[in-house]
Amino acid sequence: MHRIIRSLVPIFIAASLVSTAFAQADANKGQIVGSVLDPNGAAVPNASLKVRNVSTGFARDLKSNEVGQYRAVLLDPGAYVVTASAAGFAESKIDGVVVTVGSAISLNITLTVQGTTTTVEIGEASISEVQTSSSATLNSTAITDLPINGRRFQDFATLTPTVTVEPSRSQLSFAGQRGIYSNVMLDGGDYNQPFFGGIRGGERSNSIITVPQSAIQEFQVVAAGYSAEYGRSTGGVLNTITKSGANDMHGQAFWQIRPVDMSGENPVRKIKPSEDLQQWGGAIGGPIKKEKLFWFGAYEQQKAKIERQVFFSQLSGVTPVATSQEAFDFYKKLEGPFTPENRAVAAMGRLDYQFAKGHRLTTRYNFSDSKETNSATVGGALLPLSNAALSNEGSELDTIHNGALQYTHLFSPNVVNDFRFLGSAEVRPRIANADQPSVSNGIGAYGTRSFLSTTQSDKRWQFADGLSMTKGKHSIKIGGDYNYLTASQSFGFNQFGTFGFNTTVVPTLLDIMSVGGTIANRFDGPNVSYSRQIGNLLAAFNMHQIAFYGQDSWRLSKSFSLDFGLRYETQVNPTVESGNTALSDRLKGVKLPIGYGVDPTKTPDRRNQWMPRVGFAWTPFDNPRTVVRAHYGVFYAATPLLSFAGPNNNFRTTPGDVSIVIPAGSAVSVYQAFRQAGVDLNSSTLDKLPIIPLDVVQRAAQIALGGSAPDPFRGASVTTMASDFRNPRAQQAGFGIETEMAKNLIVGVQSTFVNTVNLMRNRDYNLPIPTLRAGDLSQRPFFGVPATRPIPSLGQVTVRESSARQTYRAATLQVQYRTKKLQFQSFYTFSRNMSDDDNERDTGGNPIDQPFNLKPEYSYSNLDRRHQWVSNAIWFLPYGFEISGIYRQFSGLPLNATAGSDINLDSNNSDRPYAGPGQPFGRNAFRNLGIKNLDMRFLKSFKFKERYRVQLSVEFFNMPNLDNVVYGRTIYGAGYQANGTMAPVDASFMRLRLPNGDYDPNNNQIGLPRQVQFGARFFF
Repeated sequence: MHRIIRSLVPIFIAASLVSTAFAQADANKGQIVGSVLDPNGAAVPNASLKVRNVSTGFARDLKSNEVGQYRAVLLDPGAYVVTASAAGFAESKIDGVVVTVGSAISLNITLTVQGTTTTVEIGEASISEVQTSSSATLNSTAITDLPINGRRFQDFATLTPTVTVEPSRSQLSFAGQRGIYSNVMLDGGDYNQPFFGGIRGGERSNSIITVPQSAIQEFQVVAAGYSAEYGRSTGGVLNTITKSGANDMHGQAFWQIRPVDMSGENPVRKIKPSEDLQQWGGAIGGPIKKEKLFWFGAYEQQKAKIERQVFFSQLSGVTPVATSQEAFDFYKKLEGPFTPENRAVAAMGRLDYQFAKGHRLTTRYNFSDSKETNSATVGGALLPLSNAALSNEGSELDTIHNGALQYTHLFSPNVVNDFRFLGSAEVRPRIANADQPSVSNGIGAYGTRSFLSTTQSDKRWQFADGLSMTKGKHSIKIGGDYNYLTASQSFGFNQFGTFGFNTTVVPTLLDIMSVGGTIANRFDGPNVSYSRQIGNLLAAFNMHQIAFYGQDSWRLSKSFSLDFGLRYETQVNPTVESGNTALSDRLKGVKLPIGYGVDPTKTPDRRNQWMPRVGFAWTPFDNPRTVVRAHYGVFYAATPLLSFAGPNNNFRTTPGDVSIVIPAGSAVSVYQAFRQAGVDLNSSTLDKLPIIPLDVVQRAAQIALGGSAPDPFRGASVTTMASDFRNPRAQQAGFGIETEMAKNLIVGVQSTFVNTVNLMRNRDYNLPIPTLRAGDLSQRPFFGVPATRPIPSLGQVTVRESSARQTYRAATLQVQYRTKKLQFQSFYTFSRNMSDDDNERDTGGNPIDQPFNLKPEYSYSNLDRRHQWVSNAIWFLPYGFEISGIYRQFSGLPLNATAGSDINLDSNNSDRPYAGPGQPFGRNAFRNLGIKNLDMRFLKSFKFKERYRVQLSVEFFNMPNLDNVVYGRTIYGAGYQANGTMAPVDASFMRLRLPNGDYDPNNNQIGLPRQVQFGARFFF
């Protein structure tokens, strides 16, 4: 607790220094901002204004200031009527003022001297004249009518510029940043998974619904330059709000089905892998007491299955010989179809109460539950072909509870306080299909997946408060938030033992696994490793996140606004459980060749994270109305709790997740070590490999790795945090111009720059200084592990550093058009994304070619989409017909060539090929193929008695049935070899098609072939 108290001291200093309102006006609310003018354009001070919500009757009275300016803050999104009056002028009423989430709607009102009231209806699209960075909003029409595949609400974010899905975990990436460092918000509260990072539901959220789409009102995406009210993200913010009830009862029901028989074939394997999907549900809301109390509820359910096949593409074209027949036949028997399922329900209930004086109280509860068989996932696309056997799969369950309370209190028209509370919890059990040793190599995997079975749970308690004050030309907001995060898990790698290989040569792998032949014994030879869990799998810890901010939006004139603010954050990290001095003393204070000392008993807290932010919006002329925007700021991200799990539990008296490793290249092979310890692997068939007792594994490790005294931790691989570990920090800057070319038509250009440092990377510290071997013409640095490890009693010592960096530059062209008959958005982004590491909170692995030299790692990021074009449109035709569509086109991602084996013997299979003596290929030196996609919906509405409407629809996902095949084989080969010759390039590397014209079976289709979906909806 004393650490928390110490952290609070600078927070109060921060709150007293400044005050802000930036790219988002208010967390899950909006604003109307403008000036009251006379017919000559002069300011009308002290004018009376009334802002009234059309659907709920909510009303607020306010006055213009001494220069005619006014600002109505913390308004619920929706349609409003604004009325203005002043002595000597006629009343003016503005209809159709649509406030969207996070927006600051610009509305200047001109009063006339006529004796009658003037009523004006504004256009569907408008430009904000006060927001300092660009944002994109998807309204309720887009959410209801666009063809979104699967009804997952977060997918709408990908329709906005610079937002992509990162390839390894399939999480949202804003402005080229890692997905775990984005901030997904629901009704003003964090909807992030505190343990894994990214959206609630983790990787599973890519296949199921966690919030009913019918409960979502609208989205706002701010990819960069968000206000000081927001934090914990070096990328952007997805701001999502749910629907509320209104004075009239409204509802909807839907049912949709996607029959697999009407889908196209996968172009690589000529099978139909599309989802057989059914989804149904609905929503309804209305008044309990008109103008006062409203209710809303939504429920959705899905039942989905997708046919997949186990297929070992590396065996294609392989003719087995007698020495490899056993393993070849075994793998072929594992091939065949299997059916993953994704079943889920999601429900939401909400109550809103409006007090007589304009206060508002909102409560919401969201629940989701899912069960997926044969669907174990760590993220990434679900491909129709899998090189993991059914025994390597598992069942996943996921249950989420999410509740929120928000109270908005008006002290006066110019002083408004907003309090929010969020509580959320998630439980995610993952159960293995089989309890067997795992075998994983370049052919594929079978047996229990390394980390199964496991259960993870976490909770988030969040309190946030913000006080908004409008005084003269200033709109000031001060506030803060506190997050208390808890997590627990039963998790460990290699629970039943894992056989690994540091070669990808198929004949060698088959020979190693078969009895007899060139390698006479099973798992004999220098290419095989074995890992076995020795921990109790348990971990439990917590984190405190505290923030305070102040911000000011200063309208110097009706054409120029200046925003500035300051945010402070502190993160109190979990306390390391370090009672196992027999293990921790092997690292503590030891000077390692990599140049850093390690103290595994401590994880530093992150305090003094100061984030200044500034921006301006300038309207140089009114016809055409044009706004120039610019912003700059500093932003810190939060580190997911998973990154602390290993460092927190590896050094307990009983470790949580620590494996003993008999590495490839040991003095005695895996087979020989176990043979001498009493287990003959030749006596077991490949489908019945033994779960070797832990004491036998410890004896075998002692035999393989040497040592004179018994040592239960000999060969253990451990993980710890660097002593100077920090949260990622980004500097963001942007400049843009938007202009209203014609009524409802907005055209703009936006440049974005994000420079991020202190990004997390994993690096093995237990490595010797590499040497050049005599006579090695390739001049490849050589480590000689395991014999040369500085701490010979340990295996890998993975240290989580904050030494990685990234630079993102982008320019976006946008066109937006919105009327009642047609709405259209198109965004083209040209970008360049550079980094020297891209791991998404990876728990292990060291993808560095030469760990002592990180400079060559700086190259194109895994997230580098050079060209990105996204468009969506909805066209309302006569007679109830409607057409809507989404078009996406992306250039290819970088492709990293690997050698396919551990040539430098650093125990990592991340070696890259060499182009010549001492000339390794650069990271991501190659480029994959681009993809494009068109989704369409065709709909017919039937009206009954004005109030009721039935819609029948047919949707086409990947309507043109585009192949979208990309290279799947990244193994190039060794390149320039020690003998001075070039090794042959792997025949499948970047090979699109075989000589007969078929696609190479190692390749993959991005997305799925054409799918057809039928639906029916009822609205009232």
